[in-house]
Amino acid sequence: MAAQSDFEKRTYNYLRLAMIGVLIMLAVAVWREHRQTASDCWQGSISAYYYTPVHAVFIGTLVTVGVCMIVLKGASTLKDVLLNLGGLLAPVVAFVPTPNAGSCWSKELVSRDPADDIGNNMVAYFWVGSIALLVSLIIGLTARGSAKWGWKQKLGLGVSVALWLAGIIWFRTSRESFDNNAHYTAAALLFAAIIGIVVLSALGQRHLPVTGAQEKKAFTRIYGLIAIGMALSLVIGVIFRSSAILWVEIALLGLFLLYWILRTAEQWRADKETTPDIPAELHKV
Repeated sequence: MAAQSDFEKRTYNYLRLAMIGVLIMLAVAVWREHRQTASDCWQGSISAYYYTPVHAVFIGTLVTVGVCMIVLKGASTLKDVLLNLGGLLAPVVAFVPTPNAGSCWSKELVSRDPADDIGNNMVAYFWVGSIALLVSLIIGLTARGSAKWGWKQKLGLGVSVALWLAGIIWFRTSRESFDNNAHYTAAALLFAAIIGIVVLSALGQRHLPVTGAQEKKAFTRIYGLIAIGMALSLVIGVIFRSSAILWVEIALLGLFLLYWILRTAEQWRADKETTPDIPAELHKV
C-alpha cells in the first residue's frame, strides 16, 4: 500500500513537471518567433502568437495545462474547484483566438477567418466537457464513506456546470459575440483562478509542505510574493490596457511557471521526508 502511495505521488509530481515543460516550450517558441521577425518586433499579446508559426505550440500548451490542472487534486475543496475551473477555461483560450491578429510575424500562418476552426473545435470541446461533467456528477452522487462529497464539492461542480451551460448558450445564441469575446472572458477567469490557487498556497493550503518550520515559512512567503506580483501585474494591465497586455501576460505566466517550479520542488522534498524507500524489486512492477 505504501508503495502504491509513492507511485501516486510520483505521478502527480510528473504532472507538475509536464506543466512546467510545456510552459517553457511556449516561452521558447515565442522568443524564437520574435527573433525571426525582420523588424525584431513583438505581437501585442501572447495570444496573438496564435496567428504565427507558434500556433501549434500555443494551442498544445494551453490544452496540456488545462488537462494537468483538472487532473491535479487540490489540498482543499476550494483549491480543487479553482484548479478544475482553470482547467476547463484554458482550452477555450486556445480554441477561440483573440480577434486582434497583430502584425508582427516572421511568416503569417493563419490568414483565413478562424470562425470555422472555432465552430469545429468548440463543439468537440463542449461534447467532451459535457461527458466529463456528467461522469463527475455520477461519481459525486454514488460516492460513499470517506469518499462521499460534501456541500463544497457539490457547489464546485454546480459552478462548473453553470459556467459550462453559459458557454454553450452563448456559443449557440450569439456566435459573433462569442468569437469576439470568449477568448478575453476565458483568459480573465483563468488568470483569476490561477491567482486564487497561488493565494491559497500562500495561506498554507497545499499537499505535504516541507516539514522544516523555517523552510516551510520560506516557501509560504515566496508564494505570497508571487500572488502580490500577479495582482500588481493585473493592476498595471488595467491602467495601461492594450499597450501593456503582452508584458502583463508574460509576467503572469512567468510567475505561474515560477510557482509550479517551487511547488514541485517543495512537494518532492516533502515526499522524500515522508515516504519510506521502496525496495528495488518493487520498481520493476
